[in-house]
Amino acid sequence: MDRRTLLKTLMVVSLLPSNANAKGNNMGLSKFGFIVTGSNLNPDSNRMSMKSDTFEMIAVGVSEASEGVAVAVEMVADGVQLIELCGGFGPVWTGRIIDAISGTIPVGSVGYGPESIDQMYRLFQ
Repeated sequence: MDRRTLLKTLMVVSLLPSNANAKGNNMGLSKFGFIVTGSNLNPDSNRMSMKSDTFEMIAVGVSEASEGVAVAVEMVADGVQLIELCGGFGPVWTGRIIDAISGTIPVGSVGYGPESIDQMYRLFQ
């Protein structure tokens, strides 16, 4: 088998479901948090949950990135295993959230590439 075929085979095999996970969701992640910034969002009332037997996603809206710190701390205390932040947090507030939770779980943030600059400018001008 040549190198290219081997690589393709490995990629396909890595996408196949694993029977090793007893939870049945083919991954160890069972509780995910998403925090979004938006005008006049209140973290006490602007929240939702999407749930199955093996997975839960909790989304919370905040008006200011600074409010995301308390939400992230709360999520970690509630057993969230991974947090994703909307692009409005930027690197500074993403770092502050990671510091606030002492790096106990992964925190990622949405980013936009150069191909989106014009559209983002129009959206937020």
